[in-house]
Amino acid sequence: MISREFELFPHGIKARPLWRASIVAAVLALGWLIFAPAANANPKANELVKITSATIDPPLRAGGAGTLKVTAQVIAGWHINSDKPFSEDYIPTKLEVSGPDSVTPGAIKYPPAQTMTLEVAAGGDKIAVFGGDLKFEVPLKAAANFAPKPGDALTVTIDYQGCNNNECLRPASVSTTVALAAPGAAAGALEGIGTGGAKRGGIGGDDDSGAAVADIFANHGWFLGFLAIFLGGLALNLTPCVYPLIGVTIAYFGSQGGGHRRVMFLAIFFVLGIALMFSAVGVAVAMSGGLFGAAMRNPYVLIALSMMLLTLAASCFGLFVLQPPNWMLQRAGAAHPGYAGALLMGLGMGVVAAPCIGPIVLGLLLMVERSGSALFGFALFFTLALGLGVPYIGLAMAAGHIRRLPRSGQWLAWVEHLFGFVLVGLAIYFLDPVVPNNLMTRILPYYAAGVGIYLGFISREGRSWRPFLVLRSALGIVAVGALAIMLYPRHAPEKLRFEPFNSERLASAAEARKPVLIDFSADWCIPCREMEHSTFVDPSVVSEAKRFVRMKANLTAQDKATEALTSKFEIQGVPTTMLIDSAGKVAQRKVGYIGPQEMLSELRQVD
Repeated sequence: MISREFELFPHGIKARPLWRASIVAAVLALGWLIFAPAANANPKANELVKITSATIDPPLRAGGAGTLKVTAQVIAGWHINSDKPFSEDYIPTKLEVSGPDSVTPGAIKYPPAQTMTLEVAAGGDKIAVFGGDLKFEVPLKAAANFAPKPGDALTVTIDYQGCNNNECLRPASVSTTVALAAPGAAAGALEGIGTGGAKRGGIGGDDDSGAAVADIFANHGWFLGFLAIFLGGLALNLTPCVYPLIGVTIAYFGSQGGGHRRVMFLAIFFVLGIALMFSAVGVAVAMSGGLFGAAMRNPYVLIALSMMLLTLAASCFGLFVLQPPNWMLQRAGAAHPGYAGALLMGLGMGVVAAPCIGPIVLGLLLMVERSGSALFGFALFFTLALGLGVPYIGLAMAAGHIRRLPRSGQWLAWVEHLFGFVLVGLAIYFLDPVVPNNLMTRILPYYAAGVGIYLGFISREGRSWRPFLVLRSALGIVAVGALAIMLYPRHAPEKLRFEPFNSERLASAAEARKPVLIDFSADWCIPCREMEHSTFVDPSVVSEAKRFVRMKANLTAQDKATEALTSKFEIQGVPTTMLIDSAGKVAQRKVGYIGPQEMLSELRQVD
């Protein structure tokens, strides 16, 4: 007779034949061994990111340059914050390079960030993250006395803080070393062109306009990248420094003899002069060896640059006239005959236009400096200059038929004021790394709205021309709407209040036979933030949780007290929500985001 096992649970597994129960138990045990670790165990924080390779290409030589290329990988299903997260509360990813004094690292090029919205709650915060395979590049400059000895190396460290869609791990870091190999060949011509995302922490930072253009090159290819540069050059013709020169140009070509063929070639040489002027700047910056980018991280340089921008803005507002010396204007505008004269006039126009378009192309200069390629610098600014100059070929061909241009009256004064406000905005932006707590960046949206209102409704310029009045009024309406949205008072719902975690308070709650709700969180935890904005403001959750002793254990600090707390309660990640019943027993432990309805259900099950 086959024996039967006894009843395991009063309302659970009933008596079954022993062999059948054994098979079921074996299958369940095997399934637990296979799936339980994957379902319940999180990776350790310092195992979330792995540096897969780190090389210097080409190897450094005395007085030479190279590029440190670092590749890393984030575990699937997890992400780390980007180097420029959307909130100062999020811990950014930082790559640091340390080594001998004879090696100077330049601006770090981070991988392109991905923008994502957490799935844990509708309307959640958008975050900029890195995930999957990552590639970092750091330009290196070797001093003239660079002579690596056996064992000399660079130390590469990546500081990061990782999350998945439900929880976040503690901040961690990984590092590796790179041997300083023997000197090698020079860098490749176009090495280092990429997204342009530069390290920004403490004092320093790069112009996002250059990063935006670099993103086009990295994500959409060379054709669209140079097309964007060309179109940007076309737009520069509307700047106050350039527009008045259109009339001078038309007068110059109108006075030249010969047929259309000769005028066309003269115009081509004129545009070539502009292109050579701009391209020389691009080549010079590319060959600066990192001096330009390094200067842009110096607080004194940033302050001086901001003062220069404010000075240019004051000129746009008519406080004084800022222009090149008369002898330079005369040389630039003189009607020199022949092709050499057209080329010289183009060079002169590049100089005259520089005060207005210089701040606009600052980001492009930073992008060229990061590439370290003179060829790329020449190509980039040559394309920009073509965009600026190509319209003049058409104007030159039609010079004999154009009687007059639109009068540079009130509408141009309005445009000049617009560029003045843009220059002030750029000054505010460059001061942001010098001022703590990103104060200047917070001011910029309100500043932009105020400028739109002023130019749309208050400014006196451009009111006499009805089409332009409609345009400026539309700008004012948009600015008023944006400001109203920013200033609209949002009714803050009642928020569940927590006391700081205290062991004595926990013990007294057990003595008083009161249930306890403990929220383990951290300032850098994004799902924790989502619970603050959704779960802990839900009226039903707030009402039900009032019968609990509510405590919050903040695990932000990396100290012994935090380590002791995480060890005692076996906290693997945050947020972790612990519910303790009136008898002092842990009734529920949840890791990760908990929505309002789920939280309400769990609270109701605790006596």
